[in-house]
Amino acid sequence: MRGLFFRSYANICPKKIALERGKEEAMRFNFSQKGKQPADARFAHVKAGLPDAQWDLFTTLVSGSLTASPAEHQAEDLETLRREVRSHDTAFMERLAIYFGEEKDFRELALLLTAELAAIAGNDERTGALVARIIRVPMDIPLWLDYYGRAAKRGRKPGRAVRKQLGLLFNKLDEYQYSRSSRASQLALQGALRWLRPKATHPARKLLFGAILRDHIRLRTTWEQEWHALYHQHFDSADERQVALRDKWKEGISSFRIGYAPLLDNLRSMLCAGVSGKVLKLAAEYLGNAAAVKRSGTGPLRLLEVYRSLRRVEQGGACMLTEALEKAALHSSWARLELGATGVSVIAMDVSNSMKRPLVSSTAVQRFDVAPLLASIWKQRGDQVITGIIGNTWKQQELPDRPVLLGVDEFRSHEGEAGYAINAWLVLQDLLRKRQVADRVMIFTDYRLWDNRSFNQTAGTDLRRWWRLYREQLAPDAKLYLFDLAGYGARSLEYPGDGVCLIAGWNEKIFEVLDVLGRDHEI
Repeated sequence: MRGLFFRSYANICPKKIALERGKEEAMRFNFSQKGKQPADARFAHVKAGLPDAQWDLFTTLVSGSLTASPAEHQAEDLETLRREVRSHDTAFMERLAIYFGEEKDFRELALLLTAELAAIAGNDERTGALVARIIRVPMDIPLWLDYYGRAAKRGRKPGRAVRKQLGLLFNKLDEYQYSRSSRASQLALQGALRWLRPKATHPARKLLFGAILRDHIRLRTTWEQEWHALYHQHFDSADERQVALRDKWKEGISSFRIGYAPLLDNLRSMLCAGVSGKVLKLAAEYLGNAAAVKRSGTGPLRLLEVYRSLRRVEQGGACMLTEALEKAALHSSWARLELGATGVSVIAMDVSNSMKRPLVSSTAVQRFDVAPLLASIWKQRGDQVITGIIGNTWKQQELPDRPVLLGVDEFRSHEGEAGYAINAWLVLQDLLRKRQVADRVMIFTDYRLWDNRSFNQTAGTDLRRWWRLYREQLAPDAKLYLFDLAGYGARSLEYPGDGVCLIAGWNEKIFEVLDVLGRDHEI
């Protein structure tokens, strides 16, 4: 995710909060304090780990990384954040920046915090060292400077200690790294170099800086760019074209020039090119490799989307690739969560027809798919998961012991099986009746359940009442996660108290955020 903190989002409806995978959109934060969990509702291990004020700032920052706030509220959000950051202990802010810097999905929060600290104490050597620790590569400098420009007075350069560290980082830049970055990143780095004017530590580095400023660096093409150029090239015959494309696939996969995401995007084209069984096997091994999946950051929903597209392909080799995708799902981000790895999880799924709408506009994956995919991955890694479908009734539904993606695909046959109401209270009633202690109850639907009541529900079926009863009588430390995957007009994340978490809309980072907020923290 690349982006700037408070750019205009004129084309985004404030009532639909959705993050489309793979787009280089601006990352946005909403730092309003509304809807935060009351102090008396926090878990003991969290209270013991951080003082209330520090925990409030931590949750505000993490939760805010999910939210795309309307443009008219940006200035207010910025001032809220700045007041909070500057009212806290500087040493804590430094530790918090380091913590976020080591969490892959929250690195932009680390850049944001260091920029705010640099605006306050940019001449301090300690601040300079922190900036050097957080900004790991030269290509991150323009993004950090954008955060800094909003934290400091307009046009004011960073303090001496920070400029020194940025200059050292600029001197780590090499031509290959620069030439392989996107054009937008190159232009941003040119602007940063022109503004800061770092001193070159070597004559070769001075030549590089000059070439960058004059835009004389030769562009290097990626394998995907070369393949697309070849694909659109004119050939004298279909056979000649087939051979050229097949050889290009062989070169890309054998040399590992092709990245994980481009390979996923073009699997059908690879099959159509008629690559050899040896190349196909190498591609499948790469797709299912745990390290490759982790490094790519590919989520299980993307794997499910590609899996479904391959099941419609009749070319030979599709079966080998779908098996590789099954392996990849077991190594994806949801399988690496601490969330769900201990205790008992109850996952209740709304299977009504309205859940078969696209999760976000850019994908064929539907709201219907999220809950069974999460439950299947957790079950396959050995977690204790109670699953079922919710409607007019609560019907426990054991997920099959079979490959994850295939099981999720076939789960669609249960649509409407429990009726079309959303009687979520039945899940808690059943747990109470069976004296089943659950550590977390997760209910996935496309409706806000917590403070709403369906037209045909009586006062005795109030979800809030049943949840409090369940915690009082059986599971005082249990947490309730209510997912409204439609999320129109609601905040992305709210904590109304009593261990309840309300999630509205969809964001690829939601489970990572919930995972971080649910851990013990040593900051």
